[in-house]
Amino acid sequence: IVTSDLTRPCPSARLLPPVLDELAAGGVPDDDITIVVALGLHRPMTPAELEQTVGPEVYRRVRVLNHNPDDTVRLGVTSRGTPVELFRPLLANGLRICLGNLEFHYFAGYSGGAKAVFPGCASAAAVTANHAMMVRPEAATGRLEGNPVRADMEEGAAMLGVDFVLNVLVDGEHHITGAVAGEVTAAHRAGCALVAER
Repeated sequence: IVTSDLTRPCPSARLLPPVLDELAAGGVPDDDITIVVALGLHRPMTPAELEQTVGPEVYRRVRVLNHNPDDTVRLGVTSRGTPVELFRPLLANGLRICLGNLEFHYFAGYSGGAKAVFPGCASAAAVTANHAMMVRPEAATGRLEGNPVRADMEEGAAMLGVDFVLNVLVDGEHHITGAVAGEVTAAHRAGCALVAER
């Protein structure tokens, strides 16, 4: 399970317990679950911050890791030349679930979706190459169609594969005001439409 660090308004501590309970109901033991906190190029979070992010019960229940941009495996290169280098533990798991919040993003169009994995759990070189496209005029707030940054993110994430996404909209107090879940791109687009309506 990939979720956001404390720099994002994703209410991970509220989202994770029902996701873990659903996995348990499907026969997945807690020992087989790892939560990876996507850092991008942000600093690693302290153990206390990790516990705050996922909630004390979840922190005690399953393994929680900071993504490490120096411990990645190269899966290929996107059609735009971005190296797809992703955090090694993500490759060991059979089922990949991404959590996140949805809001306007000033160059990816919107947050959420595949962005949790790529570039959220990528190498510094991958993040830098992806973000370098932010200067293109098509890389704009609220734009998905023809946005090179978003397309690059989704192409890179597809090389790994994301099985399920749960993205939420939150208000200024971090209350959940909407949610989408399902296939990564379809759910993301449905969530972006909700953001655009507000």
